[in-house]
Amino acid sequence: MMTVSTTAAMLADSAARILSDHCTPAVLRAADLGGAALAQAHAAVGDSAAAAAAYAAENAPRRVEAALAALRPLWSALDGAGLVRSLAPEGDGGAGLGWGDVRGMLEAAGRFAAPVPLADTTAACALARAAGVAPPAGAATLGVARFDDGARRVIAEGVAHASQAQWVACTLPGEVPGEHRFHIFAVEGAVREDSVNIAGEQRSRMSWPTDSALCVGTLPPGMDALVAGAAVRVAQIAGGCARVVELAGTYANTREQFGRPIAKFQALQQQLALAGEWSAMAAMASRLALSSEGLGLDAARVAAAKQVAGTAVETCNRVAHAVHGAIGVTGEYDLQLHTRHLWAWAADFGSSLLWAGVLGRALL
Repeated sequence: MMTVSTTAAMLADSAARILSDHCTPAVLRAADLGGAALAQAHAAVGDSAAAAAAYAAENAPRRVEAALAALRPLWSALDGAGLVRSLAPEGDGGAGLGWGDVRGMLEAAGRFAAPVPLADTTAACALARAAGVAPPAGAATLGVARFDDGARRVIAEGVAHASQAQWVACTLPGEVPGEHRFHIFAVEGAVREDSVNIAGEQRSRMSWPTDSALCVGTLPPGMDALVAGAAVRVAQIAGGCARVVELAGTYANTREQFGRPIAKFQALQQQLALAGEWSAMAAMASRLALSSEGLGLDAARVAAAKQVAGTAVETCNRVAHAVHGAIGVTGEYDLQLHTRHLWAWAADFGSSLLWAGVLGRALL
């Protein structure tokens, strides 16, 4: 039977307190406005009206900066508490912990839909440590990369939180089958194209000259950015699903119809029970993915966990929105802040379909 260590419990409690204070719905909405500004800028650039494009180009940076400013107190608090570099070596300002120690912390980040690169920096520090490379200071993000232009450039797609990060941890296939090379690139100086996902979070296409890496290392077999990114997203999904089911249950117990709470209706009880089951499966998937006391990740376990977690998102979101009805999708109500992040995390680092295919090929 799995137990939670004292260290893991302390990290989770500390993260929950900080997130409760600094990751409020108001902060989430402020971050959302920055994403909306980016989206409008992209739409306007392709518009035939030059005035619309000019307006977006002028106003989007200001609104994005306002969104980033709203998130800085949250990031400063997480960093000041030593949570951000939990998996970095002690000699590099970290705590030298293992994946199992940070699971509860990452689930707390998911529960509060934290729009900061806590999970990504945690994973990047773990990869750097496994590759024997000292992680640079500052926030980080992950890049599943490939070579382009005759191996003269490295390209990473869908990089999260680029505007909040200082460095990107990229992995590329090595010369030996199953081996991955680890590269660290600076965010500054990258050729970058920003876009916005369903949660209003920034996702970027980034590229660098191959020879511009700050440092390079080799990862142990089975470790790469795709697997590490999928593992931390599973933990975030577990926390997010628990929160969504909680919101649905609270609403069902307070919303009355025909003179009694709608939670008293059997059909709705069955749906809430189904969502609760899938939320519990997401929590078990998180334990499965991050069960290691050290830095090693079992790629097959992570694949199974990400597939289950992605399916849990589908069920929990569907039930939660069905229970709430139209109010659940309104900007004034908090539910959509959480369900949109869940959809985004389910798509990051491979969808359920992708990981089901990985598992199927491994079995065959």
